[in-house]
Amino acid sequence: MATIVFCVPPMTGPINAGIRLAHGLRQEGHKIFYFGIADCEAFVRANGFDFITIFERWFPKGWVEGDFRKFIACKGQDELHIAKNVVSNFNEFLDYLMADGENDYWGIINRVNPDLIIISPAEFDSLIWALLAYRFNIKTVYLCDVLGRSAGSVIPPNKTGLFSATSLRSRISVRLQWYLHGIRKKKREQYLTKMGLSLLPLKKVKQLACKFQYPYRLIDFTTDYSCPQLKLPELVLCPQSFDFPGAEKPGRYYLDASICLERKQCTFPWDKINGDRPLVYVSLSTLHYKTVAELHRFFLIVINTSTKWPGWDWVLSIGDHLAVTDFPSNAQNVVIVNRAPQLDLLERASIMIGHGGANSIKECIYFGVPMIGFPLGFDQPGNIARVEYHGLGLKGDFEKITVDGLQSLIQAIDSDTGFRERVKTMQNKFIEAENAKLGIQTIKNIILNEEEYLIARHEKTVVKPKKLYG
Repeated sequence: MATIVFCVPPMTGPINAGIRLAHGLRQEGHKIFYFGIADCEAFVRANGFDFITIFERWFPKGWVEGDFRKFIACKGQDELHIAKNVVSNFNEFLDYLMADGENDYWGIINRVNPDLIIISPAEFDSLIWALLAYRFNIKTVYLCDVLGRSAGSVIPPNKTGLFSATSLRSRISVRLQWYLHGIRKKKREQYLTKMGLSLLPLKKVKQLACKFQYPYRLIDFTTDYSCPQLKLPELVLCPQSFDFPGAEKPGRYYLDASICLERKQCTFPWDKINGDRPLVYVSLSTLHYKTVAELHRFFLIVINTSTKWPGWDWVLSIGDHLAVTDFPSNAQNVVIVNRAPQLDLLERASIMIGHGGANSIKECIYFGVPMIGFPLGFDQPGNIARVEYHGLGLKGDFEKITVDGLQSLIQAIDSDTGFRERVKTMQNKFIEAENAKLGIQTIKNIILNEEEYLIARHEKTVVKPKKLYG
C-alpha cells in the first residue's frame, strides 16, 4: 500500500472537492496525510484526516484571514502599505527557500516518505509545492477541482464564458481570447511588480526553478488558473461528459465528481420547511467576490421574487458577510441562514440559484437539480457556459438582475421539463463514474506505472533530479 499526501490551500472548495477521493484511498488501505499551512488544519481535521503543518514560522495560524485577506482586499493608498508588507514578508519566505530553507520540507518528507503528492492548483502557492516535490524526486500530480485550460486549446478561457470552438470562426475567436488573456496576465503582472505587489514575480519564479532544478521553459504561464503550472499529470475531479468536446489532452485524466456525501454539514431548522413542496435553494460563493451592498441587493431580489410562488419553500444561504437580521422576516416561506447543509438541501431542491462554483454544479447534477447561475468570477463563467451547453440550466447577470428577470428565469426552468430530463441524463453519467471509482484507479496506475507517469509529464525518458540529502 502507498503513502499519499494531499497538499491543499485553506479554502473549503478545494478541500471538499478531494475529501471523497481521500476517504476512498484510505479505505483501500493507503496511508493519507495532508500538508499545508496552519490555516488549513481545521478544515482537514474536521473531515477525519491527519494534518501536518509546514512553514508555520512564515504562515502562522490566522495568516489567511488576517494579513492575506488584507492583501486581497487592498484598495487605495491607505491600505497599500499593508499589502506591500505582506508581499515583502512572502518574498522573504521565497529567499529563505532559496537559501536552503527547504530543509523544513525535507524533514517532513523524510518522516512521511510519500509515494505520491497530490497538489491543488487553486492558489498562487501551488507552484512552490510542486517545485519542492520535484526537487526531492517525488511523484506529483495536480488535483483540479476546476476545468481550467491553457493557451492553444479549443476550450476558451473560463473567464470568457464562451462555448468550445467547433467551427473555423469559433476557433479563431477562442485563439483571440487566449491571446488577449495572455496579454492581460502579462500586463497585470508587470503592473503588480512595478507597484511592489507581486507575490510571485517572474524573477523569483526563475530563481526558484533554477534552485529546484526544474526546466524553466516547461513552466506554463498561459493557464487560466491563478498560478503557473509545471508539466505534471492533471487529475480532473469531474466526469468528462460535463466538459466541452475537444477537451482531451495528454496527461489529463477525467475522474468521477468525488462528491463526499458523508462530509460534515452545519445544522439547519428543518421544521421551517415543508418536505412536500417545491424548494428553491439559493447560495453564492463563500469567497468575497462582491461587496456587502451588492450581495444584500441580490438576496433582497430573491426574497421579492419568492412572492410569485408562495406555495414553494425558499432557503437562502447568505454567507458570513451578511446578517440574517439585515433582511425582512415577514415572508413565511423563506428561510434565511448564514450557512446551510447544501447536500441535504439539494436532495430536496427543485432549483438551485447559485454562483456557478464547480463543486455546487457537480452536486446539483448528482442530485438532479436544474440550475440558474450568476457567475461572480474565476472559473464560474466557464462552468455556467458548460451548464448552458448541456442544457442543464440558465445564466443570469448578477449586475443587471431584477425581480422580473429572476422570475422569468425560474418560470423558464419550471415550465420546461427538458431541463430536468437533461440533468437526469447527466446525473446517470455522474453516478456511473462515481461507482467506477475512476479517481482511485487512476491514482493506483500512476503510482505503479512509471511509464504512464512519465508520459503524463511529457517526458520520453526518465530525467530525475538528485536528492539533496542521504
